[in-house]
Amino acid sequence: MGFLDAAPAGLEEFKGTEPSDCSFWRLAAAGKSFYTVPENHFNCAVGAYTHNIPLSATRERETEQTLKMMFDLGYVKPEEVPQIPRLAKTPVAIAYAPLGDATFTPDAVLFPCKPAGAMLLNEAAGRAGVDSGSPALGRPTCMALPATLQAGSILSLGCTGNRVYTGLGEDECILW
Repeated sequence: MGFLDAAPAGLEEFKGTEPSDCSFWRLAAAGKSFYTVPENHFNCAVGAYTHNIPLSATRERETEQTLKMMFDLGYVKPEEVPQIPRLAKTPVAIAYAPLGDATFTPDAVLFPCKPAGAMLLNEAAGRAGVDSGSPALGRPTCMALPATLQAGSILSLGCTGNRVYTGLGEDECILW
C-alpha cells in the first residue's frame, strides 16, 4: 500500500464501492493493482478515521451512530478513540497492489500469515532494524497502518470486521 500525494500514473482508479477499507486489501491480495481516493473510504467510519479522511456531514452522523453502538456494546470505550493511531495527513490517493506488481513505492506491506510465519517475519524485521518493538495490536486492524508508518513493523491480531471483509482465517494474523 502507498499513501500518495497525487494519483499515480499508470495505475487504474478504483470504481465502485466496498464496505470497508480492509476490503481493498482483499482485492489487492487477489492480484488487482489500483488506487482509491478518499471518497472510496466513506463506507468505513473506522477506516476513514485511521486514514485521516474527513467525512461528509451525513457520513459524520453515521460515524457518531456507529461509535455510540460500539460504546453501548462495550466493544470500544470512548477514552480509547484518541489512542487509535491515525495517518498524519489525508492521502490524495491510496495505492494497492501485490508487492511484486507495485509500480509505486509502498509505505506498508501486509503479510497475512500463521503465527509461526509471523514470528519469522518479525525476527527478520528486527534484524533489519524496522521492528517497532510494540505489542500486538487488536481492534481495529486498520490502525496498524498508521502505527507501522510511525513506529516500524507491527503485528496485528485482526478484528472481527477485518476477518469478515478480508477472509483472514481464525488461525492467521497480520504482520506489517
